Amino acid sequence: MRRNSTPRGRSKHQHWVPQFYLRYFATAASRSEEYPQVWIFSTEPDDGDEKLTSVRNVCGKRFLYSPVQPGGERDWSLDERLDSLESALGMVWPALAEGFVNLADQPLRQGIALFTAVMYLRNPEVRSEVEQIHRKLVLLYEAAPRLPDGTLNIGSIEISGQVHRFDSSGWHEYRSWTKNEHDRFFAQLVRSEATRIADHLLRKRWSVVFANEETFITTDKPVAMHHQSKERYGFGTEGTMITFPLSPTRMLVLDDMHNEPANQYYPLQDGSGASFNFTTWRNASRFLITGRPVPVVLEEMLALETVT
Repeated sequence: MRRNSTPRGRSKHQHWVPQFYLRYFATAASRSEEYPQVWIFSTEPDDGDEKLTSVRNVCGKRFLYSPVQPGGERDWSLDERLDSLESALGMVWPALAEGFVNLADQPLRQGIALFTAVMYLRNPEVRSEVEQIHRKLVLLYEAAPRLPDGTLNIGSIEISGQVHRFDSSGWHEYRSWTKNEHDRFFAQLVRSEATRIADHLLRKRWSVVFANEETFITTDKPVAMHHQSKERYGFGTEGTMITFPLSPTRMLVLDDMHNEPANQYYPLQDGSGASFNFTTWRNASRFLITGRPVPVVLEEMLALETVT
């Protein structure tokens, strides 16, 4: 096998939103087809009107999870692990998407929590943030005092009142990172952070809002974090709420309202579907995804402004 050839069973075009998940948001007429179609609508005016396209064409990027290693070969291990996770969740998704599962079932919760965490981390937006953080750190430390060999002359740094020894021996290598190093760091980040985030999700109160007819949209960034009072927050911040559309009739909601009943299914209140969709839409990286007519979805969300 040539060094840069694609192994059998692996794909160059790797999806950050799984196709089995997108199938549930496909048009009713195409949902049972091998490659169902979805409507997409972009936040970018230059992208034009809504488009009907196959789920194969949505949320995919070349070699997103297969970084080039120092020796020149690609590492396919993350892509393989993601495929395994998708296969496992794909078996229970019909019940999640259309039924009323026991949200207190611990193995099920663990699987959903891990899948949700991975869905958040595997997004190309996170990959872009990796490079942005690197650029900011380089600019920050470029202004620091130097030793004769150009290494940073920093013996220690203080974080939250604690002094930590600063090792600058790898500074030259870190400063000169290229796309390949960023790709490898991103892949490692998905591996290392998924379990930590999943643990935060497991500690929250779980509930699902269900609709009697297809209502909810999804996006190219389905897992959304919200906080009513803080501008800077994370999964572990008290009061952070996570929403994740499981299907057009199911919305997973994770919050810290532990004084309320947990693991419940709540019927969607009249008119509130547009509010959920607006929140989902605001979190999108670029476009919404739905099987419903896009003008109808947009009209419902625009109607919120007249109500408020």
